[in-house]
Amino acid sequence: MTLEPGDHLWYWSTTGRVSTDLSIPQADWFPGFQGPTDYQGHGTEIFNYVVYESEIVRGQPHMRNHPGTYAWLNNNPGNITGQPGGPDFGQYPGKFNWHHFLIFPTWDAGFAAIAQLLRGSGYAGLTVLAAFQKYAPASDGNDPARYAKDVAAAAGVDESAIVGDLDDDQMLIMQSKITEIEGAVAGESLAYDSPDLPAEIAALLP
Repeated sequence: MTLEPGDHLWYWSTTGRVSTDLSIPQADWFPGFQGPTDYQGHGTEIFNYVVYESEIVRGQPHMRNHPGTYAWLNNNPGNITGQPGGPDFGQYPGKFNWHHFLIFPTWDAGFAAIAQLLRGSGYAGLTVLAAFQKYAPASDGNDPARYAKDVAAAAGVDESAIVGDLDDDQMLIMQSKITEIEGAVAGESLAYDSPDLPAEIAALLP
C-alpha cells in the first residue's frame, strides 16, 4: 500500500499499528470494546493522519477537546459528507475520512464547497430551518433548530428565509458561521521528511 493525497489513516502510536479504515478498528485493536468511544484507555495514543501534496497533517478528532478536528484535518470546514459517486464539490474523488467526511485539497476549496452545497438542488429551495435539519440532523447528535437560529442570526435573516434567496454576502457570512459551529481546531502539520513522522507511516509514502 502506498499513500496518496487525500488518503487518511489511523495510527496507534505505542504499538505502531496502522489502519486505513474509516473508523478506528476497535474490533481488531480493542477486542471486547463496549461502545464507539471505548478505546480501553488508549484514546490519547491514537492519531488520525491525512496526506496532502506537500504535507501530512495529524490530530486526535476522536478525543474531546483535543487538537486536530475532522474539519481541520480534512480541509472541510463545513464537515460535508458524501458517498462514492456523489456530487463533485472540489474534493479528492473517492476519498473519505470518518463519517464519510469529504477531504479537500485546500481549505479554500472546502470553504467554497459549503456555498456550492447550499446553493445546490438539495438545499436552495429549503428554508434555513429545513436546510439545517438536513445539513445537521438530530440523528447525528446535532441541534438543528439551534444551528439554524445561529446561522440565520449571523446572516441577518429569519429562519424561514429561503436559502436560495440569500445574496453572496449573506452566504459568505453563513459559510463563516458554519465553520465556527463545526469547530475547526488545528492539529500538527508535518513535512514528508519530518523526523516526527512515524516510521510506519513514512514507509507508506511515495
